Amino acid sequence: MSISKNFDEILDQLKAIVGPKNYIDDALKMDPYLSDWRNQFHGASPLILKPLNTQMVSEILALCNENHIKVVPQGGNTGLVGGSVPDDSGLEVVVCLEKMNKILDIDPVNHTMTVEAGCILSEVQDAAHKAKRIFPLSLAAEGSCQIGGNLSTNAGGTSVLHYGNAKELVLGLEAVLADGSIMNSLRRLRKDNTGYDLKQLFLGSEGTLGIITKAVIKLFPIPVNKVTSIVAISNLQSTIELLVKLRERSGDSITAFEYMDRACIDVLIDQMDIKDIFDQKYEHYALVEFSSSRHNDNLQLLFEDSIAAEVLNKNVDDAIVASNETQVSHFWNLRETLPGVLKNIGEYVTFDISVPISLLPELIINAKKVCNRICKNSRVFVFGHIGDGNIHYYLFKPPEISIEEFIDLKSKIKSSIYDITAKLDGSFSAEHGIGVAKKQELKYYTSEVEIELMKIIKKSLDPNNIMNPGKVL
Repeated sequence: MSISKNFDEILDQLKAIVGPKNYIDDALKMDPYLSDWRNQFHGASPLILKPLNTQMVSEILALCNENHIKVVPQGGNTGLVGGSVPDDSGLEVVVCLEKMNKILDIDPVNHTMTVEAGCILSEVQDAAHKAKRIFPLSLAAEGSCQIGGNLSTNAGGTSVLHYGNAKELVLGLEAVLADGSIMNSLRRLRKDNTGYDLKQLFLGSEGTLGIITKAVIKLFPIPVNKVTSIVAISNLQSTIELLVKLRERSGDSITAFEYMDRACIDVLIDQMDIKDIFDQKYEHYALVEFSSSRHNDNLQLLFEDSIAAEVLNKNVDDAIVASNETQVSHFWNLRETLPGVLKNIGEYVTFDISVPISLLPELIINAKKVCNRICKNSRVFVFGHIGDGNIHYYLFKPPEISIEEFIDLKSKIKSSIYDITAKLDGSFSAEHGIGVAKKQELKYYTSEVEIELMKIIKKSLDPNNIMNPGKVL
């Protein structure tokens, strides 16, 4: 369908909806909204809109739908697959939710918080803490990512092992559909068995079905006991066995189990000018955290006894337990700064893959073999949320080949790694989504029935294909 009115006239109407202080049409000021965090996807747009409320979003989408204007919803723009970046046509309008950033309600008794979609994740965490609760979603970009983006991409992060992905932390949702209709399902109920769970359509849909504007999210008691440690581990299989034993011994108390290989530690030491963690080098490391809201738990003793048992079982070589909050922050900083450090040390291909936890050693070993065969002398870094089966895998260009040669090899490397992952009943996109980066993989590794169902849902909710076109499907 073609645009039915003069384009400039429609843009003027969109500006009028949000008001003079709530849009950007200056090309120089648009730059932060037109590229992704890794600077791999770039686009163009005639207009960045910053609505102040749900009604404005509704009017924007109604006008755009009527005139077949494409819309790209955007939160903090911290995604890694190009899902919040417009294409290069210069015809897609960006709707940024950053000014819809109010915390509307905190209910400590019900353990819920109602927020607008533009709230920064770290500010949501802080507000929960002031109410003597926690919102457990945590990821490296939490100082700039927005809750609406977290929900629309079903963000993972470091607490999935205990609390689940973003979609498992939502009770109610408000979303604006492509035609401007408002779906208000902001219920604070844990039991609501009244037909289809419509909110789930929008959680993980990457803005292709509508724009999330508000959400009711779950809160939890603040952990009053916490133990954080970095553990040196004998081998990959021992890493899995350690995770299993710690879960058996601690029950619900293990809240994080993050993996880093030796290459990751080396690059952190080199780039951040820090000392090695232990007196000697090991090949495998886990950042482990126990936490509990029970006041009478002695987690320190439980953790130390558990690690001592695994030293005897030869699953653990050494461990350092954080003795204060400064050391806790240092341990977590090592893990959370890795993506930013790796982004700046060369040309690479990266993977966000998951398999059943029991198959992680097989995935990592086979992936390294394949990469060494296809791209000899490449630098490989493996880290991630091993507690939920999600590994981040970076492969860097070896010095003896050109960037052009490496780019030519990328597709072969990707297909090989994804084939290994698929054979292990895994996912080629564990937590980052599809965006524009992984559309071909979605077609190849997803069944025809699933793809057809996605298309039917998309066509039903967005018949004019104005919502984040070209993303996911």
